[in-house]
Amino acid sequence: MAITVNQLFENALCLSPESRVALAEQLIGSIEPAGAVFEAQLAEAQRRADDLEAGLVKGIPGEEGLRRVREAILLKSQA
Repeated sequence: MAITVNQLFENALCLSPESRVALAEQLIGSIEPAGAVFEAQLAEAQRRADDLEAGLVKGIPGEEGLRRVREAILLKSQA
Protein backbone atom coordinates (compact mmCIF):
# COMPACT_ATOMS: atom_id res chain seq x y z
CA MET A 1 0.00 0.00 0.00
CA ALA A 2 1.38 3.41 -0.99
CA ILE A 3 1.81 6.09 1.64
CA THR A 4 -0.37 9.18 1.20
CA VAL A 5 0.86 12.75 1.33
CA ASN A 6 -1.02 13.23 4.62
CA GLN A 7 0.65 10.18 6.15
CA LEU A 8 4.04 11.36 4.97
CA PHE A 9 3.39 14.80 6.43
CA GLU A 10 2.34 13.36 9.77
CA ASN A 11 5.50 11.23 9.86
CA ALA A 12 7.64 14.24 8.97
CA LEU A 13 6.19 16.17 11.93
CA CYS A 14 7.85 13.61 14.20
CA LEU A 15 11.27 14.77 12.98
CA SER A 16 13.31 17.44 14.73
CA PRO A 17 12.97 20.98 13.35
CA GLU A 18 16.45 20.69 11.83
CA SER A 19 15.54 17.43 10.10
CA ARG A 20 12.29 18.93 8.77
CA VAL A 21 14.27 21.83 7.28
CA ALA A 22 16.70 19.38 5.66
CA LEU A 23 13.79 17.37 4.24
CA ALA A 24 12.11 20.51 2.90
CA GLU A 25 15.36 21.60 1.24
CA GLN A 26 15.73 18.21 -0.42
CA LEU A 27 12.13 18.19 -1.63
CA ILE A 28 12.35 21.71 -3.05
CA GLY A 29 15.65 20.86 -4.73
CA SER A 30 14.05 17.88 -6.43
CA ILE A 31 11.51 20.00 -8.33
CA GLU A 32 12.28 21.07 -11.89
CA PRO A 33 11.17 24.69 -12.27
CA ALA A 34 8.88 25.64 -15.16
CA GLY A 35 10.51 27.43 -18.09
CA ALA A 36 9.31 30.92 -17.11
CA VAL A 37 10.32 30.37 -13.49
CA PHE A 38 13.77 29.17 -14.53
CA GLU A 39 14.25 32.19 -16.80
CA ALA A 40 13.24 34.57 -13.98
CA GLN A 41 15.62 32.82 -11.57
CA LEU A 42 18.43 33.03 -14.11
CA ALA A 43 17.81 36.75 -14.70
CA GLU A 44 17.81 37.40 -10.94
CA ALA A 45 21.04 35.45 -10.47
CA GLN A 46 22.67 37.45 -13.29
CA ARG A 47 21.48 40.76 -11.79
CA ARG A 48 22.92 39.79 -8.39
CA ALA A 49 26.22 38.69 -9.94
CA ASP A 50 26.41 42.02 -11.78
CA ASP A 51 25.75 43.91 -8.52
CA LEU A 52 28.55 41.97 -6.81
CA GLU A 53 31.02 42.65 -9.61
CA ALA A 54 30.11 46.35 -9.62
CA GLY A 55 30.68 46.57 -5.86
CA LEU A 56 27.07 47.60 -5.21
CA VAL A 57 26.62 44.82 -2.65
CA LYS A 58 28.93 42.86 -0.40
CA GLY A 59 28.80 39.07 -0.52
CA ILE A 60 28.88 36.70 2.43
CA PRO A 61 30.22 33.15 2.49
CA GLY A 62 27.68 30.54 1.36
CA GLU A 63 27.71 28.70 4.69
CA GLU A 64 26.90 31.94 6.52
CA GLY A 65 24.00 32.62 4.17
CA LEU A 66 22.63 29.11 4.59
CA ARG A 67 22.98 29.39 8.38
CA ARG A 68 20.95 32.62 8.35
CA VAL A 69 18.23 31.09 6.17
CA ARG A 70 18.02 27.99 8.36
CA GLU A 71 17.77 30.10 11.51
CA ALA A 72 14.99 32.21 9.98
CA ILE A 73 13.07 29.09 8.97
CA LEU A 74 13.46 27.53 12.41
CA LEU A 75 12.34 30.72 14.14
CA LYS A 76 9.30 30.94 11.87
CA SER A 77 8.42 27.28 12.47
CA GLN A 78 8.54 27.82 16.25
CA ALA A 79 6.19 30.81 16.12
